[in-house]
Amino acid sequence: MRQFLLLTTIFFALQNAAAQDIFIKNVHIIPMTNNKVLEHQSLLIRDGKIIEIGDHTKLKSPPQTKIIDGNGRFLMPGLADMHVHLPSAEMIDNCLLLNVAAGVTHIRVMNSKTYQPDIAARVKKDKEMIRPDIHFSLVLSRSVIYTPMQYDSLFSAMENNGLSFVKLFSLPDSITFEHIMASAEKNNITVCGHYPGYVVEGKWKNLPLAKVLKSGFKSIEHLGGYDLADTESEIDQAVKLSKENEVYNCPTIDWDVIAADLEYPEKYKERITYTSLPDHVINKWEASYGEAIEKAGGRDSVIHMANKYRPKYLAKHRLLKKLSDSGALLLMGADAGNDFQLDGFNIYEEMHAWSKAGIDNYSILKSATVNPARFYKESDIWGTIEVGKKADLVFLEKNPLIDIKNIASIYSTVINGKVYSKKDLMKRAGF
Repeated sequence: MRQFLLLTTIFFALQNAAAQDIFIKNVHIIPMTNNKVLEHQSLLIRDGKIIEIGDHTKLKSPPQTKIIDGNGRFLMPGLADMHVHLPSAEMIDNCLLLNVAAGVTHIRVMNSKTYQPDIAARVKKDKEMIRPDIHFSLVLSRSVIYTPMQYDSLFSAMENNGLSFVKLFSLPDSITFEHIMASAEKNNITVCGHYPGYVVEGKWKNLPLAKVLKSGFKSIEHLGGYDLADTESEIDQAVKLSKENEVYNCPTIDWDVIAADLEYPEKYKERITYTSLPDHVINKWEASYGEAIEKAGGRDSVIHMANKYRPKYLAKHRLLKKLSDSGALLLMGADAGNDFQLDGFNIYEEMHAWSKAGIDNYSILKSATVNPARFYKESDIWGTIEVGKKADLVFLEKNPLIDIKNIASIYSTVINGKVYSKKDLMKRAGF
């Protein structure tokens, strides 16, 4: 045991060193190619890629290779948070550190308080930054109207600005959606975001559900638009269209839990983050939350509004279960930003919320590993633990296939062959 702790300390201290060959021995691998565990395996990483996997009694470490004894713990692909909002410039480094500490190795930026091309340029330049892989977006809203030619110009310039997809926030009118999707197809750009809608005479109007699902719109956030289906058969048809047209859904239902105070007045204290973070963080959140409750009219008023919203939330549970059972594509997105939601770590809360909706643990984990890689058409690069793929991995004390809450037992993260200790990164981030 002392030897294991010594080796662990040495190798986790390498987080700022150049990536080197690493041999991970005697670990239980959750490859995410299926819902099985490969027990007592060893794995060799070279130049940030997995080059060999095998039985730990047979696979031997090459000379002068750093060895990490997994000691019968678990190893799975790094997580992808597919709905992230980046903070102001001075907080970005902390946000990225927290994501890596939580085992998040890919993030999809859906909005940012800092100009995204500036962050992308900095990330590209700073090779020593500890961070997940970041997929930046061009955010479009109804506040600005472009011509089809201007959309072509915007989209063709995205790659040079470090932006990989379009996040639609809202539309100025219905025809603009046609222009956006036509230009996106022409320039091979992915479009996703809020369910497309616009304001007419002061009232919000959504585009027809079938039209959006057949349009090439790649992912819908917050399960938006499905409430346009009035009957169970119409919902089933929408789910069927989602699957047939490979439309991803990123539900972000933990946002509802906190924003609608569904765990108030006591249940929120059972949250994974609440029970695992330092007192100074919890006390700050409690003070902020207390002020918000007072502004909302006090305890009785908040409980009343939460109960009023709860049927809508449970309808989202039922829709999520239908989508999952049908085999429709799902993405895990934490959408952190409220009190009791911590960057990176809120993906655990979102997973737990899915579990309460009846989603099986393998499907939950798949939405944070396999499906995001497929979304980016990078399934041959990451998303599973296989020879030839990137060594973006997480170590866990316990198996999340048995209990999804075990995802919180992540204790270190591997990105491009570098090993980062959760404890060290949390301390660096001020936690």
